[in-house]
Amino acid sequence: PGYGAQQGYGAQQGYNAQPGYGAQPGYGGQQGYASSQPGASGYSVNANQWGWEAKPGIIPLRPLTIGDLMSGSFAAIRQNPKILFGFTLAVMAVISLITMVTSFLPTTLGSVTGSNDPQASLSGTEDLAVMLLGGLASQGVRLRPLGGEGVEGVQTLATLAGTTIIMGMLATTVSQMMIGNKVTLSQAWTMTQPRLGALIGTFLVTSVATSIPLIIYAVLMFVLFFAFIGSDSVSWLVLIGILLLIPTLVATYFVTIKLAFGSVITVLEEIGPIAAMKRSWTLSNGYFWPTLGRFLLISVVAGFIGGFIGGFVGGFAGVAMFAAADSETGSTIVLAVTAGLTTLVSGLVTPLTATYQTLVYADLRIRKENFAAVLIQASAQPQ
Repeated sequence: PGYGAQQGYGAQQGYNAQPGYGAQPGYGGQQGYASSQPGASGYSVNANQWGWEAKPGIIPLRPLTIGDLMSGSFAAIRQNPKILFGFTLAVMAVISLITMVTSFLPTTLGSVTGSNDPQASLSGTEDLAVMLLGGLASQGVRLRPLGGEGVEGVQTLATLAGTTIIMGMLATTVSQMMIGNKVTLSQAWTMTQPRLGALIGTFLVTSVATSIPLIIYAVLMFVLFFAFIGSDSVSWLVLIGILLLIPTLVATYFVTIKLAFGSVITVLEEIGPIAAMKRSWTLSNGYFWPTLGRFLLISVVAGFIGGFIGGFVGGFAGVAMFAAADSETGSTIVLAVTAGLTTLVSGLVTPLTATYQTLVYADLRIRKENFAAVLIQASAQPQ
């Protein structure tokens, strides 16, 4: 009931003298209140109104603070570790194995082809086949998907496929956890699998788009190099290169932030790669600096966690390399294992960064598109 309907209010001295007091609408009649679920105190989905806010899942359904983003990310990992950690580590373990094999294979094949032992030499056809196999295993174009590390050759293909699957699965899982649904691995795969092709396209197009400033920089420096070659102005070329590198890096990071939500949008909004990139670009309009700050924060947190775990991997590699210093094969094995463990360690922070990225996407939609009301309605649907 509204304040004016409470018994005795009008009889208290001075209360009935306040204009309009009895005319205030009841809390249950305010738009959005009836559909809100009591859970945590604070702002409701209506701007500048205090009351009960809906929190059916890992986040309150209102504009999110940094604390909401961080607590929601860790809450998602705690509530569904089977997908966010178990599935991620399983995929990263496969990628790590491929990394170890492709790191060890070229060196081993090279030692065979370079041997002076006549019995170890191969025929021309066999030697060519081995060389081609080694080249395919070790060579490739460097790609830099969002949140991933650049690797080469087969490693690039494995990382691209693995990262695509992981990002799709995590985005789907976290989106359901925002409305209180805890999906199983099979359910998450069923929802993600139809979008894998579009996800791969989004990763490829985003990688090219974020590389454009660096490509322009490389072409420009190439032209300047031939313009200054044979002259005494090499120092000027170095200075120009340094000065141009700063805006190039700024432009690269700007494009990266503007396209940061492409993979999430591809899965959750079920649109194609180009449309997802356009959508990501416009979604961050007006919120670029807050989005930049939020991504810098999670980068610091993920870097600290990854660096802490990576320290143990580095310690293992140092001790193992010292022990295998007298054996070329042993050193190669140690390097291959270290490369695989490094890839696996990067997977330990992927659930945190992917969940955080999905929640930032949801926050922008809550602020700009009243997405909280949509999530409230979705959470009210029978499971």
